[in-house]
Amino acid sequence: MAKVILVFGSTTDNTEMLSEHVVAGLERGGAGVTVKNVTEASVDELADYDAIVFGCPTYGEGDLQDDFVDFHDEMDGIALEGKKAAVFGPGDSEGYPDSFCTAVDILEEALKKCGAEIVTAGFKVDGEVEPAFEDAETWGLKVAKSMQK
Repeated sequence: MAKVILVFGSTTDNTEMLSEHVVAGLERGGAGVTVKNVTEASVDELADYDAIVFGCPTYGEGDLQDDFVDFHDEMDGIALEGKKAAVFGPGDSEGYPDSFCTAVDILEEALKKCGAEIVTAGFKVDGEVEPAFEDAETWGLKVAKSMQK
């Protein structure tokens, strides 16, 4: 069973709600999942897991959620070779078309820079998250299955 850590940042609870459905998919795919709010997580513990999943909304003109900023900065220089990774997050293409879900892209790049392998395209949710719950679970299942290869 793959050990997965899912680290999320959530100001309005949207990313936390999406996380619950991603976790359901991961578990359905046979993964053992530890879930942590980014405020309670440490970059040092990422190395203890087979896979890393981040959930982070995009704010303003393409910024990480506030709680994720320091965590992202602390990732610089850590070694995640051999780790699988994936990222999801909500955004608003109507209000911010040029920076829609760029937090997902920023975190994918950080993970790759640390040596992790991105196993599937980032899951980007536009607007309200409730209609995307089933898709979030399906995406989590896809992530879990990609770790079995």
